[in-house]
Amino acid sequence: MKKSIILIAVLLVAVIGAFGFSYQYRNQKISEQIAQASTQAKTTVAEESSQAGDNTNGRVLITEDKENDYQIYYNTATEIVSIIHGEYVREFKSWAYSVKCEIPTIFCKDYDGDGENELVIKIVNGKQEKTDVKGKYLYTYALYMFKPRTTSAGEKTFSIINATENTWKAPFNNAIRCEMTQLESCKKILQFAMDDIEEEIEYDEKTGLTTNKYGGYAAAMADVKNNYYTMNQWSKGLGIYDLDPDTGEMTLDIQLIVGYKETSKTQYAGDIHCEVDIKNGRFYVVPKTIVFIPNPNYVVNDPRDTAKSNWSCLINNASTNTNIANNDIDWIETEFSLSNTSSESSQYFENLPSKIKGVDTVKFTQRDVVLTAKSGYKFSQNMLDAGVFSVLINHGEENEVNIAYTCSVKNENGVSTLTINFDKTYDKEDFDKVFIKFGV
Repeated sequence: MKKSIILIAVLLVAVIGAFGFSYQYRNQKISEQIAQASTQAKTTVAEESSQAGDNTNGRVLITEDKENDYQIYYNTATEIVSIIHGEYVREFKSWAYSVKCEIPTIFCKDYDGDGENELVIKIVNGKQEKTDVKGKYLYTYALYMFKPRTTSAGEKTFSIINATENTWKAPFNNAIRCEMTQLESCKKILQFAMDDIEEEIEYDEKTGLTTNKYGGYAAAMADVKNNYYTMNQWSKGLGIYDLDPDTGEMTLDIQLIVGYKETSKTQYAGDIHCEVDIKNGRFYVVPKTIVFIPNPNYVVNDPRDTAKSNWSCLINNASTNTNIANNDIDWIETEFSLSNTSSESSQYFENLPSKIKGVDTVKFTQRDVVLTAKSGYKFSQNMLDAGVFSVLINHGEENEVNIAYTCSVKNENGVSTLTINFDKTYDKEDFDKVFIKFGV
């Protein structure tokens, strides 16, 4: 499926509602515990050298902010990383690995509201097990804020706060209740619910859908035949900080990992996404920015958004010439548009690609699509067994999504039908560009 950052933005606005902390947890749980984590980080950073010394031979500029006069150097001889702002200097002996992996991202602005610009750095602090599409390893990151200060002894250095892999754990675990479930009515759909820690997660007895403040959704893993696995465990994975090099906006994505009964493989289902900011000398999670973003490979529509009424749309094949070599329908790839169509219409399938030519009628309803083969033709059992089927709505658009759930073939009284059930009910307006795929 064609997914992108734009798709994620659309889902956030149109499908997923933001989950905000209550006043109590925003001010007590989040601020107090991240403050504690930041204080511990200061102790660790204080062990690094704050004297420039004779560290110029072999020193290479790796990035800078000319407008705000900040430079980051790496000394290839001593493997020391230096942060310099005029006469203010800070050196790190433990950052050599990080800058070799990736050039740090930097941004300067008034993060703490004191009228002066501070430097924030995003720097590698670990390697993930997974790689990108080119096979390059992905990393985890830490955020550091550098604020110039002069000690009582007259030393020009920086005060530092940071957010690392563990900074987010205590606030989330102690302030937010999270649960991942799989809908019994549709095993395809995983549901992630969140609420304040003192609130229980509740569900509708009939649908299994959460009735709490927030619910986000992703598709479960399936086998090669499109049979969805049964979830038996889930956990929070890595917390990945990011810094936008153009705006300076800081974010955090916490991976959600799901396990299943039928396989030893685990699924990276998506992320808990939120904005991060600095207040009162500490990093904190910005209220009302916490959302669940599904992995682009596992996007589904919100199952709470169902069809407003029952409907059907029948499309008849007006062609008498099938133009296919045999009677086995093992390949269908065809797009239809139901916008501005009546409940019944006719089209000529003979000029369409694939073996849709051997289909007599295509009937859409709010919950499925049924294809009926012409007399003498039948749908391939081999393709059904292989699980090669999909129904894509918004075909070719950024918000394209596969809504197929199950597929079946029936052969009764010489008539062969192919039925693809949807993962929920849909309105007719959702099928402006719908693409049906069956077989290869």
